[in-house]
Amino acid sequence: MQERGASQMNANRAMTVFMAMRSFGLRVGLIGLGVLLVPLAAHADKLGGFSGVDRPYLVNQDRVCKPLTVTEGAARGTPKCETLGADVVAKLSMKDPILQEGAKATFAAKASGRTITVARNGTTIVAWDAFDPISKVVGVYTTKYEDRVGIEYLTRRAGKDVTDVVVFDLGQGGTAIDPSKTPGTTPPTTPTTTPPVVVDPKVTKAVADARKATKGKILAAWQAVLAIDATHSEAMYRIAQQHMSAKKSADAIAMLQRLAASTAPDAIEWAIEARFDAAFAPVRADPAFRTATGLDRKATTPYERIMALGGKWEQTGTSCDKAEVRLDTLRDRSFKLRVKTACQGQSFDHTWKGSWELDGAGIKLVVPTRGQAVTDKDAMSCRFEPKGDEDQLHCFIGRDLDFVVLPTRR
Repeated sequence: MQERGASQMNANRAMTVFMAMRSFGLRVGLIGLGVLLVPLAAHADKLGGFSGVDRPYLVNQDRVCKPLTVTEGAARGTPKCETLGADVVAKLSMKDPILQEGAKATFAAKASGRTITVARNGTTIVAWDAFDPISKVVGVYTTKYEDRVGIEYLTRRAGKDVTDVVVFDLGQGGTAIDPSKTPGTTPPTTPTTTPPVVVDPKVTKAVADARKATKGKILAAWQAVLAIDATHSEAMYRIAQQHMSAKKSADAIAMLQRLAASTAPDAIEWAIEARFDAAFAPVRADPAFRTATGLDRKATTPYERIMALGGKWEQTGTSCDKAEVRLDTLRDRSFKLRVKTACQGQSFDHTWKGSWELDGAGIKLVVPTRGQAVTDKDAMSCRFEPKGDEDQLHCFIGRDLDFVVLPTRR
């Protein structure tokens, strides 16, 4: 009887997975109904209270989160949360949040695009950019001492409305922000696409010829491209490759150093490509090569964050609990996502392909439905989150379906 109950529960949760994937525009076989990507949790979050002895706050009944610090009128990043037992939560002495509404409210909040702004007595004190577009602010709450302010907001994720919570720490006594000063504006996000450039037809033809050049003529062909456009990133990369083939490693590194110094928008893309190209394996330990390609440098741009270790990400699977996930992102903005699970004799192994694009604090994976225009249902949002000294990528497929992948170190 107990076994039948567990099986039914697994079937119900698997159906949720199936429906979420269908809503994402993915074609999922019925074999997928017996397995899960991750343990699922309802995604209709509610602010459960503020700690009376520390700074954290409670989401729902068991998720304790750290509020975002406000600096010069702006907050950055996303709240860090962990699920804790009732005994631990009890020690934090959670106090009920005070709803801000009506004429006597001290705080008010509004949303525009991805940005939430919070005002105290009519003066803006916090600006914060969320990862996903925000539909509206649902509720504004504060503590008895007005040192923290919490926002419940409705956001659009993978084509569905979900409720999220964010809390801002204004400092002890709420004095960290001076409301008499106009806060700084939220800095602009990194552009999600490379700005369009006008390409000289001579360069276009020379590149096409170089890509078709036969062995023995490749080096000269790419040198011809560089003679027309001295900043052409791919030409520098290909010439460095040819120098390595001729065992001229010093010349190869010199060309990669030239690439590293370039201001061309795509220079970093080809520098990262060189990090894991087998052609450069003999010099991979050379300090000059590592400096030129940025191998030992911490990623500073969204593109570097997604591609720094070759664009390979993974989630380790566990039987009947969590799927094995492999995500490969490529320089040409294509991706392959593979999900494998096994439980009680049933297995699921499926691969999806599509395109990816930079999207604010993360990336967006798009799997178009054949013959139809791309819509929100075809997109999966993934955001960067800190994990120790590196990034993890948290992807949301549907309302209650997500997975977290870590960079694969070769």
